[in-house]
Amino acid sequence: MKAIPCPIHETELDRLYTLEKLTDAQIAEHLGNGATVKRVRTWRKKAGIETVPRWDRHEVLPIEGKLRSLLVGSMLGDGGLVRRVHATHYQEVHMALQRPYLEWKAKMWGSWVKADLMPVEWVKKEKTYHGFRFHTCAHESLNPWRDMFYDDRAKGSKRLLPEIVDFVDPFALAVWYLDDGYAGWWPDITTATVNRPVAEQIFAKFGLTPRWQQVKPSTGTFHMEREDTANEFLALIRPHVPKCMDYKLRGLGYNTGRNNAIKRALDGDTLQKLVDQGTPIRQMATILGVGGATIDRHLRKHGIQHPRLRGNPKHRTP
Repeated sequence: MKAIPCPIHETELDRLYTLEKLTDAQIAEHLGNGATVKRVRTWRKKAGIETVPRWDRHEVLPIEGKLRSLLVGSMLGDGGLVRRVHATHYQEVHMALQRPYLEWKAKMWGSWVKADLMPVEWVKKEKTYHGFRFHTCAHESLNPWRDMFYDDRAKGSKRLLPEIVDFVDPFALAVWYLDDGYAGWWPDITTATVNRPVAEQIFAKFGLTPRWQQVKPSTGTFHMEREDTANEFLALIRPHVPKCMDYKLRGLGYNTGRNNAIKRALDGDTLQKLVDQGTPIRQMATILGVGGATIDRHLRKHGIQHPRLRGNPKHRTP
C-alpha cells in the first residue's frame, strides 16, 4: 500500500508540533482530509521531529524569584516533591481550617496548578482528620529540587543539605514558620533532629541564635527566645505573612500582658530619670518589678551609664 504523503511541509509540521505544542491528535484534526494520529506520528518520525514529553507541554512559570522562595520555604515545612519517571510534581496537604493558606500557596504556583483543591481525610491514632490537598503538574524543572531535598529518587526521607541555605530568604523563612512554627510564649519552629545543623546555619544567616530543645528522638524545636531575637525574627517575616495566617504573629506571650507593661516601664527616659536621681540598681529593680539583670540589660540597651557601673565600656553613653 502506497504511503500517504504529509499534506504540509516538514517545517510547518515541526512548527505545529514543537512550537505550538499541538498533540498528534490535534494536528490530525487540524489537517483533516483523512489525517489520523498514526499517520501524523509517522510523518513526524520521517521528518526527524522528536517526540515532545508530555510534561513539556505544560506552560509553567520558571522556578525562580518568589516562586523559588515559596518552594524552598514549603520544603523546609510541609511540602513534598514526588518523582515520576521523567518529571516531578509538588504537593501539600493541610487541615480544613487552613484551607485559605493552601489556596494562597496554590495561587502563587499559578499555571503549575491545573485543578482546585481536593478534599482529603486521614486517620491518626484512631481519629479521622479532614483537610485539603493541591498538587502541581509534573515537570522536569522540579527534578533537581527533588534530588536536593531527598536522599533517594524513589522514596527517601526529606533532608536539608548545606547548599539549601543560600536559597533561604525572608520570604522562605516566613513560609517555613507558617508551616512548622507556632506562636507560644516565643515564636517557635519545629524540625527534624537530623536537620538541626543546617537549620542553625539558616538562622545564623539572618543573625538569629534561637535555643534548641529536643522534643522527641526525631524532632526538636527552635525557640526564638529573648525579646531581641523574637523581634528580629518577626520583623523579617511579618511583611510576607498573608492575612489568613497573621494569627501566628499575635498572642505571643513575651509580647503581651505584664511583659508589655514592664517593657513600657523600662524605656530610656524612665531609666535615665532614676539614674539621675541616684537610685541604686537594686532599688530600680524593686520599683520596676524586675530583676537586677534585667535593669543591667536595658541600661546597656539604651546606652545609659549608671554610677555603679562607671568604667564599664558597655554602659558608656555613645
